[in-house]
Amino acid sequence: MNNPRAVWASPEWRQQADQWIDLVLGSFGVTRLGPTEQPRIRFWSTQLTVPTDHGRLWFKENNLGQFAEASIMSLLGELAPDHVAAPLAIEPSRGWLLTADHGATLDSVGSDDASIWARITGDFADLQQTVAPHGERLAQAGLVVMNPEVASNFVENQLLLHTGLPSEHPLYLGPGEADDIVRRLPAIEEAVEVLRGVGVPLSLDHNDLHARNCFLPGSSTDPLRFFDFADASWAHPFSALLVPVTQMREQWNTTADDPRILAVVDAYLDHWTSYAPLSELRTAVEPALRLGGVHRYGSWLRLLVYADDDSMRAYAPAALHYLRTLTDPVLTT
Repeated sequence: MNNPRAVWASPEWRQQADQWIDLVLGSFGVTRLGPTEQPRIRFWSTQLTVPTDHGRLWFKENNLGQFAEASIMSLLGELAPDHVAAPLAIEPSRGWLLTADHGATLDSVGSDDASIWARITGDFADLQQTVAPHGERLAQAGLVVMNPEVASNFVENQLLLHTGLPSEHPLYLGPGEADDIVRRLPAIEEAVEVLRGVGVPLSLDHNDLHARNCFLPGSSTDPLRFFDFADASWAHPFSALLVPVTQMREQWNTTADDPRILAVVDAYLDHWTSYAPLSELRTAVEPALRLGGVHRYGSWLRLLVYADDDSMRAYAPAALHYLRTLTDPVLTT
């Protein structure tokens, strides 16, 4: 297995990153005021903070499984500059990006009011509609395509990977578990059939949409600026609701039929009523949420391909969780 954490902790890597940062700063006429600091190393990414005479900047490098985020963020910044914290510079060959510090994230408000979630999902719906015509360009930039039409085949093909591993491997699935997942695949195909009947185009699924991944706006009328698109995919847009719904349930210690959650979902759907009536859009939410589980599984799997042994043991259960609960209801019972 790989060990990205060891690479990112090495003096050699740090020197290379610092040299690139200084090269970028020089091209902008910006002066670094002190050494970079490395606030965190995770197996999926690491960051450096850069003190400059123009404020603090953030450097990021991703696990190779999410290598394309730099290019994706750069293109999103071009397509939807008001909705994305676009990087100041990228190095596509290394997956590096350097971004301005946009201040506090939305979670700093400290509110658990449903209006916060309605703002997050509503502003993200606006971003989704802005980029919906640009799927081909985003795919060329490296955005993973998770077309609903192939979701069932994708899962079935991945099962060959899991059952073919040694039994002691953290990602191993036995024949019984694999058979249970196969029995769930018709429900995925039924979900796709429902989505096919609702005229909403594919777009961007953030795949980790929450208050820590968007900055507070400069004014009450400015849209939120979203970041951290490493897990993102091109998919059914309503799948982006999976993380918000899950976190709302956890945050409020409540059930899926909580009126606050349903109100947030409706507030999100209101942004899509030019495509279909609200009642019709509601029928697409649960099927899209089930596909959202496929997207979460896929993003974990892409990361785990490049995980060190400790990270593999720690996070493989997260990937398998989404397989094992593939068609469990999210909003319905």
